[in-house]
Amino acid sequence: MIQSFFTILISIIGISTSIFSFFYERKNLISILLLIFFSFFSLLYWQLSILILLALLFYNKLELTTFITINMFTAVLLSWFFLNLFLINSPFYLLIGLLSLLVLCALAIFGIFERKLKKYLLISNAIQILFVVTDLSIVKLFGEFGPLITIQIFNYTFAGLAFFLTIGIFGRGKNYVYELEGSYFANRWNDIFATIACLSLAGLPAFNMFVSEWLLFTKSFLITPVITILGVFAALLLFIMYYKVVYFLLIGKSRQKHIPKEITILNGVLAAVCIVLGFLPQLQLEILSRVII
Repeated sequence: MIQSFFTILISIIGISTSIFSFFYERKNLISILLLIFFSFFSLLYWQLSILILLALLFYNKLELTTFITINMFTAVLLSWFFLNLFLINSPFYLLIGLLSLLVLCALAIFGIFERKLKKYLLISNAIQILFVVTDLSIVKLFGEFGPLITIQIFNYTFAGLAFFLTIGIFGRGKNYVYELEGSYFANRWNDIFATIACLSLAGLPAFNMFVSEWLLFTKSFLITPVITILGVFAALLLFIMYYKVVYFLLIGKSRQKHIPKEITILNGVLAAVCIVLGFLPQLQLEILSRVII
């Protein structure tokens, strides 16, 4: 069942990035096809999943669309890798959880001050993966599997795609975060969807990623309040980090940008899912409770 769950996530990412690439960078379709094959193969041999990191070694030379695609596949495959790795018994899971949150906080601080767009997106993706590691640490300390084992990557698939695809529209040909200025006037709807994605990734109530963080905080508090305190501090840093993007998206003026309606619909659906799952937390908990390891 867990393999089927990850197969669905890979398919959602593959379809979404393929639609985006069809309109913006068709040569990226070959990369997506290769990534899909590699991802499905990695579901059979989980140890191979870590090799996806090799694709990001030269991230600076990648086109933005390819960079975005690889980041989303990396998030899912590393989640799969860590999930299998954490099936191995170890006495260090509490330490791993604490270290993950400490590194996460450090990355969030770097993200707040990072000016280059690709580095910012890379940091954002790494932070969400570290949340997965923290969730898995708490699950192992509890000694029982539940929605916490998959909730982070489930929600990030939708919020992350909405974030990366909208930034992929407004960030084309740009190198710095501040160059996103004027996006609201360039295309109002996609700017709204980008803002929704940012607010979700920041962990604000009424958005799907908040449910992930709330579940993590409530579970971790039963083990040690230290993890919860670190988690709340991390959430505060993430709010500042993502607010920076929201700020630049909403200020300034620029020429209107024509965006294919198919892309707008895709981003709208992803943003809507973020809101629906945020307002109906029981719905996602019910879905994830059926995912059995």
